[in-house]
Amino acid sequence: MEKKNTQVVKRVFKIVFNTIFYSMIALLIGFSIATMKIKSEDNIANIFGAGFLSVQSDSMEGDLKDSFFKGDMVFVNMLNDQTRKELQVGDIVTYFDTNIRAFNTHRIIEVVQIEDQLYYLTKGDNTSGDDGLLHSNQALAVYRSSVSGLGTALDYLQTPSGFALFIILPVVMILIFEGVVLIRNIMALNHAKLEDQYTSEKEKIRQQILAEMKKEQGTQV
Repeated sequence: MEKKNTQVVKRVFKIVFNTIFYSMIALLIGFSIATMKIKSEDNIANIFGAGFLSVQSDSMEGDLKDSFFKGDMVFVNMLNDQTRKELQVGDIVTYFDTNIRAFNTHRIIEVVQIEDQLYYLTKGDNTSGDDGLLHSNQALAVYRSSVSGLGTALDYLQTPSGFALFIILPVVMILIFEGVVLIRNIMALNHAKLEDQYTSEKEKIRQQILAEMKKEQGTQV
């Protein structure tokens, strides 16, 4: 009974370990893909149209349900030519601000149509003035949700030391552990094969000895 419980514990441990291992691999691959997709400074890291950014300022601080704060992580949906035209007042959009050479994620306060061109007037919830007119083609993504404090962690993860410490190192350690387990299993398998071979040879020799003994006994009679 105790042996059976031990086997169950080992099986559960293996399942948990493999889950963590493959989750780390998936995180590494996902983060790498998202990072590699940033081909220029005005591209948002995204996977299959779902993007994420860390909040660098307090311009959207407030008491609204979709307000967010410096250090948060915001999740956005990437826009295409069609969805850019469907934005409304109250939507929060991300665009690349050429004045500060960085992304801005601010709320649309007015939709402006000038001849056949569509513009959005945006403003931060915590800023005194608006950002000026934004052409609809400049809107890159629309806000979906946010997670408090996760942006700070993302910023550190994007540094060489953070990426190495929290992504590369754990994966390397897990790979080493998996390698050790694999080697031990191979050695155990080889040991079992050698034991079987030894037992088989010993039995063969025993049978030969018995046969010789019977032969000698028959000769003596």
